[in-house]
Amino acid sequence: MEKPKIVTVTLNPCMDKTVETSSFGVGRTNRVLTSRTDVGGKGVNVARALIGCGVEFAATGIAAGLNGRRLVEALENMGVPCAFCAAQGETRVNLKVLDLSTGEMTELNERGSEAGDAYAAFLKTLRQFLPDADVLTLSGSLPPDLGADVYYDLTAEANRLGVRVILDADGDALRRGIQAKPYAIKPNLAEFRALVGEDVRTVPEIVAAARKLIADGVGMVAVSCGAEGAVIVRGALAIQTIPFPISVGSAAAAGDSMVAALAWSLVQERTLIEAAKIMTAAGTCTASLPGTQVATLNDALARAQDVPIRFLD
Repeated sequence: MEKPKIVTVTLNPCMDKTVETSSFGVGRTNRVLTSRTDVGGKGVNVARALIGCGVEFAATGIAAGLNGRRLVEALENMGVPCAFCAAQGETRVNLKVLDLSTGEMTELNERGSEAGDAYAAFLKTLRQFLPDADVLTLSGSLPPDLGADVYYDLTAEANRLGVRVILDADGDALRRGIQAKPYAIKPNLAEFRALVGEDVRTVPEIVAAARKLIADGVGMVAVSCGAEGAVIVRGALAIQTIPFPISVGSAAAAGDSMVAALAWSLVQERTLIEAAKIMTAAGTCTASLPGTQVATLNDALARAQDVPIRFLD
């Protein structure tokens, strides 16, 4: 394996099963029209988006049981360089039900298996990658036996080596992780509201809350707002990106595509404006695909010029 410039971490990956129904109802029998299963987990999706991007990268984390072996085999067949550590138990299966009559998706996510001794093996693997890496992405939920300090510890270790960390998590893992001052965080609007403890709704409110986080040491805040685009704040610069029109397939992995686009942009030394356009194009392209399919960076680069930018006060 080549020395990766981008390392993606997925400590609680999954197999994502997506089914479509003509009309989903609670408490009654629902007929499935289509079904597909994809490898998943936020960091796994980041890695999938990086396939063919022209930058060396590697996906690491923890995978368990038969599902874990299937996940790694599928990623390797896609061309993702993998260094997952095997745990006892079974990698979780998440069920996503798309109601075609409303466009709403209902998700039933399993908790996942414990990391156990695999976490020590993962740390050893990660420490082999970090000295040569430029960007580390830390994404998604944690195994049930790992505490909220994990992303704090990993961010602090990467910072000591000059590796820029993009943290995409929620809840206690995000709140604790930002105390180690990652280079960037990428919450969606619901996660951002929970993080700042405010019911922010307008763009100025998002910017003001983001600037408080930046004052506390977070380098950059990128809040994904679905069809409303994204609000991105770094230093004194605040911008809003507007997505181009699409026929929505599923937004399940759109935020992960944005993380991949930001990681790639950092390695390629793109400007913040360029990165913002590529991020939004990546998320929008992915949202046009069914299930948890992920658009490639080449898809995003081809559409980045179609993303308008608004400069904010």
